[in-house]
Amino acid sequence: MIRHLHPTDSPGLLQFSQSSGQGETCTLVGALSGGPARFPTVKYASIALSPRAWQSCWVEARRGRIDGVLRAGPRSGPQAWEVGELYLRNSKSDLALELLEQIAIPAGGAGAHRIFVRVPANSALYEDARKAGYSTVHRETVYRSKSVSKAVTKLGIPDRPLQLRQRESVDDSALFKMHNQSTPIEVRMKLGQTSQDWSAGSERLGRKTSEWVFDLPSGEIGALVQRKSTRSGHMFSVNWATDAGSELPGLVATALAESKDVPVSAAVPEYRPALSHLLVTLGFEEQAQYEVMVKPLAQTVTEAQKAFAAIN
Repeated sequence: MIRHLHPTDSPGLLQFSQSSGQGETCTLVGALSGGPARFPTVKYASIALSPRAWQSCWVEARRGRIDGVLRAGPRSGPQAWEVGELYLRNSKSDLALELLEQIAIPAGGAGAHRIFVRVPANSALYEDARKAGYSTVHRETVYRSKSVSKAVTKLGIPDRPLQLRQRESVDDSALFKMHNQSTPIEVRMKLGQTSQDWSAGSERLGRKTSEWVFDLPSGEIGALVQRKSTRSGHMFSVNWATDAGSELPGLVATALAESKDVPVSAAVPEYRPALSHLLVTLGFEEQAQYEVMVKPLAQTVTEAQKAFAAIN
């Protein structure tokens, strides 16, 4: 059985790091930053000693030896959890199924309706996740360019730069409407069909993410651009409505704006081929593919039925 990471696990983490391989899963930011990496011993030792951070970490330990480490918690709200990191001892790959099943217990207890996991395409973990009740939401491809300036040069200066504004909390209902109009129904059904589920399951590029909204002449929202720059790179995401499809080059120009000349990356779901084509045209190269998977923890009532009830 899994249990929370304890301060007394710190010595065991060092021994575990010497016997574990690459991580099995990653978040969106992790995928854009190069994908699953080797076990970060110092990071988890700090988490073990933190008054609160350990609550998001679990370990599988037997006879004092750590065989698996898992980190999970809410994505953007309590209704949606995500397995952010999963590390296994090299000889204990069979533990993946057990860990993915058991993490659903604390997630459900915390009020989550679903739990997500991002798995590298063709990973052995994919079958374990499927057996544990996860199914693919969509496949995504990470594209990367070595230089922002080269991508901007190929994109050129738009004839009429788009006017975007910063996202506000009052935009949520309009953004949810845009999501429903532009996302395939089979994807929407797995992400959650209420605004609360959608908001909780939405992915952002971590802290200090800049978010910009493009308004259509009709007054509806036509696109959402997220971007984030660090010393080592720039990352962005673009979601747009059908009516704003012709503005895609301008939206990408906004996504690349105000960033240093560093490597830049973006993750594109398979149902957005127009963005994939544009990025390849700008010199982006495919770096990796991932299966974004989800496990429902609550059964949605799809149809109300009338029934007789006795009244005292």
